[in-house]
Amino acid sequence: MDKLKDIFNRKFSEQDVVDYYDATEVHYRMFWEFEKSLSIHYGVWTKGIKNLSDAMINTNLLLARAGGINKDSYVLDAGCGFGGSSICIAEHFGCKVTGITLSARQVEIGTEQAKKRGVENLASFKQMSYTDTSFPDNTFDYVWAIESMQTGSDKHAFLKEAARVLKPGGKLLISDCFKPYEYNIADEKHMAIMFNGWAAEDVISFDKFVEIAKFVGLLLKIESDRTLEVKPTVNRMFFYGILGMIGTFLYNAFVKKASFFSRIHYRTALSQFYAYRKGLWMYKMLIFEKSL
Repeated sequence: MDKLKDIFNRKFSEQDVVDYYDATEVHYRMFWEFEKSLSIHYGVWTKGIKNLSDAMINTNLLLARAGGINKDSYVLDAGCGFGGSSICIAEHFGCKVTGITLSARQVEIGTEQAKKRGVENLASFKQMSYTDTSFPDNTFDYVWAIESMQTGSDKHAFLKEAARVLKPGGKLLISDCFKPYEYNIADEKHMAIMFNGWAAEDVISFDKFVEIAKFVGLLLKIESDRTLEVKPTVNRMFFYGILGMIGTFLYNAFVKKASFFSRIHYRTALSQFYAYRKGLWMYKMLIFEKSL
């Protein structure tokens, strides 16, 4: 446990974020119905949704429709992961999407999958930080971020860059976890394990996020609380965490070079369940609009 204390509640670099996703890709491929949705999100389980991959696709469609994305839209997928959201909205809405990620491996996978699914002319991928992009001012109609902005240590930098690259009247679409009130996650064991185990050093509260967004010229237009609708995934992760605890014990016993994130990934699955039950985090869909 002492080794865990040395790593939890510390600063995470962009390379740490890359290492987390690259090290745990195999876990998501095994348990997250990866091949269908290409996503690793909680997923929103509205009426009629019966499996995780459909819940993740449902998140994309709900957010895109609420934001008004259409075939004439140009979208920046900020923290695109393996490209699931980018490809999904390109397929369903015919929009042009550029996905950016810190991971060269994810760029490769996203590019391959876009070609495989016939949307390579609409969805493209680049290795880039969403806090410091190379795009000109006023480039995009939308900036899209599903469960990606919390891994950034500087939420102000993320929002400032989003505002810069959005056209006047453009929209920032967010689907993510937030703290419901201000507190230090170092004081809440399960929050620290949950988010630090995902290479996110802290989680911003909803009110603070809206305040910073307003400061950089992004005004909240739509707020949708989806906390209850991610519960099936919360429970699913807990179940996998129990299974993973057994597998990880055996894996760590024989594979001495396993990465830190691989060794403790099951702990995040257990802790997110306990933190959810304590009401320490909530799940929101948010739509902001850039001032004209």
